[in-house]
Amino acid sequence: MNLELPKEDVTFGTMGEVKNGILYIYRLNCFYNLMTEIAYYIYGTDKCWYCGKLCRRGPGEPNDQRAKVTLDHLIPASIGGPTIVNNLRPACHSCNDKLKGDLTSEQFIEILSLQEQLEECSSQEDRIKLNKKIAMRRVQMRNELAKKRRGIIPYLPEEWISKDVTGDLYGTISPDIKLGKQFKRQDEFYQKYKRIRDPLVISDNGFLLSGYNSVSISKKHEIPWQLQKIVLENVFVYLRRGTPY
Repeated sequence: MNLELPKEDVTFGTMGEVKNGILYIYRLNCFYNLMTEIAYYIYGTDKCWYCGKLCRRGPGEPNDQRAKVTLDHLIPASIGGPTIVNNLRPACHSCNDKLKGDLTSEQFIEILSLQEQLEECSSQEDRIKLNKKIAMRRVQMRNELAKKRRGIIPYLPEEWISKDVTGDLYGTISPDIKLGKQFKRQDEFYQKYKRIRDPLVISDNGFLLSGYNSVSISKKHEIPWQLQKIVLENVFVYLRRGTPY
């Protein structure tokens, strides 16, 4: 799959640059920060993707009352949604953390639409019916998410998944990666659902950009490498700027 990138050439500090529709990454350990910067660059930092509320990034000017912007995972990270630009959108804290929670973006947008209809109801009878419908859909959505956690139904779009990864894979063991809280959470997820949560995200020239914990969990439990793999075909890792690996 192709990573969503700005249409114009742009440099993101020492992390990498977009040139002629290709992202060149100069530092492996900055991948998540780079995805954040690109997502904000494309989709902005001044408006919530869901409710349209005005937002700000950082402290802002004195007396700035705008909501603080965050980045929402369209496919929740809690079920394996990757931190790549295609899966990130700016959202206010209220929508991202308090209202959406573990819902997918499609589910959350549906709930928002139903709530808008509820506000427009003119009769108590219609409100009762719609409230029941919303409650029923929430139950159905929770069941859908439970099936995704267990791998019963796909949690990633089919077009994102690479069927085969050929050649060597670089960076699968890194001294910078510590088995901390994220590893513990993903290990608990595996033991509960018997599915490794996070996919591997790989550059076109074979560098592992994300998924170190998934590799570690696979090794810990001595299970086959049946991991979901996302190959970003327009992303290359250049460990020294201007010098391809």
